[in-house]
Amino acid sequence: MTYPQVLDYLSASEHLGIEFGLSNIKKLLRATGIGDEKFQIIHITGTNGKGSVAIFLSSILKQAGFRVGLYTSPHLIDFRERIQVDGRYISKKKVSELLSQLLFFIRTPRAKFSLKPTYFEIMTALALQYFSQANVEIAILEVGMGGRLDATNVFNHSLVSIITNVNHEHTEYLGKRISDISREKAGIIKKNGIVITGVKQKRALGIIKGVCWKKRTRLFRLGKDIKVQHINQRKDANNFCDSQMFDYQGIFDSFRDLKIRLLGRHQIENAALALGAIEGLRLRGIQVAENHLRKGLEKATWSGRLEVLNCVNRKGKNCKVVLDGAHNPAAMHCLKNALLEDVIPHRRIILVLGILKDKDVKKVVAEIVPLCQEVVVTSPNTERGLDKKLLRREVMNYLPSGKVRMENGVGEALMRALEVASTDDLICVTGSLYTVGEAKRALKR
Repeated sequence: MTYPQVLDYLSASEHLGIEFGLSNIKKLLRATGIGDEKFQIIHITGTNGKGSVAIFLSSILKQAGFRVGLYTSPHLIDFRERIQVDGRYISKKKVSELLSQLLFFIRTPRAKFSLKPTYFEIMTALALQYFSQANVEIAILEVGMGGRLDATNVFNHSLVSIITNVNHEHTEYLGKRISDISREKAGIIKKNGIVITGVKQKRALGIIKGVCWKKRTRLFRLGKDIKVQHINQRKDANNFCDSQMFDYQGIFDSFRDLKIRLLGRHQIENAALALGAIEGLRLRGIQVAENHLRKGLEKATWSGRLEVLNCVNRKGKNCKVVLDGAHNPAAMHCLKNALLEDVIPHRRIILVLGILKDKDVKKVVAEIVPLCQEVVVTSPNTERGLDKKLLRREVMNYLPSGKVRMENGVGEALMRALEVASTDDLICVTGSLYTVGEAKRALKR
C-alpha cells in the first residue's frame, strides 16, 4: 500500500462517523496479537487539557530514559502527529506497512474478523501496533471521547488513570448531564488502580469517588493532595509572557521554581496533574529523578495551544499571532483569561474565529468576542464546520457589523486579519483545532 493510498483510505474512513463500543478494536488487537502485556499504559480523559497533560508526561518520561509512546487526537496538519515514539512521528513508510497489515484483517471474508472500523479505531489500532513493534515501555493514551466505550479503553490495566476535568461536551453521545458525562469518563478507572484528577464539581467528583471505592482504586485530587502556588509569569522585552514558574506540593514531594513554556495559568494545573501521575508511578515502583522532572516540564511544547508566532503582513508590519484550539466554553474561558492577564495585556485584538456546529456556539462566542475589537468569521474545512453566516449573526450580538468580517476559508480569514492589523495589534485564531491547523498551513505558505 502506497502512502497516497493510505491517505485516501483514511479520508474515506472519516465519513463512517463515530461509533461507540469496543468490539471492533478488540477484534483488531486480537488479530494482531496485541495484549496488556506488550507495554504499560497511562490513560488520560477529561473535557480539556488531556493533550497538554500527555505532552508533559511524555517529555518527563523521555528525559528519565524511558521509551515512550504518545497517542493524541486530533492532529493539526499531519495525522502522524497523533502517533509518536520519543517525540518523533511515525514514519510514512511504517504507516503504509502497518495499515496494509490491518487491512488484511479488516477485509478478510471470515466472519471472525469481518468489520468496518471507524477512523479513530483504525488510528488507535495503528498506534498500538506501532508501539508494540517499537518496544515502547510506557504508552500514554489520550481518550478520543468519553472513556468507557472509547477505543483506547481496550486494556484491563493501567499504571495511572487521569481525569483532567469534566464539562459539557459531546452531549449527544455522553449525555446531557454532568453526572452522565462523569460516568463515561470514570469508565477508564481500573481495579486496584491509581487515579489523578482535577475535577472540582461536587457531583462529578462524587461519581469518580464512588467508582474508585468500588474498584479499590486510590484517588489523588488537584487542590487537595496536589497543590500549586507562587505562580509567576515571565515576560519578554515586549511584555509578552514567554514562560511560567510555580511551586508544587504533591503526594510525596514538593518542588520549588518549576518552569514551563506552555502559556496560560490552566497549563500550570495541567503540569501539576502530570506531576501527580509521575508521583503515582512511584506506587508502581517507577522512579523519576527531580532533574529529569524539571527538564521534562521545561522542554514540553504543544503546537496550537496558546502558541505565539511573529508574522509580517504584506505591508511589512510585524504582527503577533496567537493560535489556540479552544473549542468549548471552558477552554475559551481559559484563553480569555490568558489573553487578559498573561499573554497580551493592553493590546487590540483581532479575532479569527471558526467553530464546529456541534459546539455550544452561543457560550463560546460570549466568552471571547467581547474581548475583541474586530472579528473575522470563517468556517473550517470539515463537514462539521459551522456555517460562517450563522457564526457572523451570533458575533454581531456583541460587535457592530462594521467590525465583523466574513471570509470563505481560514487561510483567507487570517490573511484579511493580517492586512488590517497594525504593529501593536494581536491576531488570535481560535474556535477549533481544525481552524488552528488550517491557519498553520496558511502561514507556512
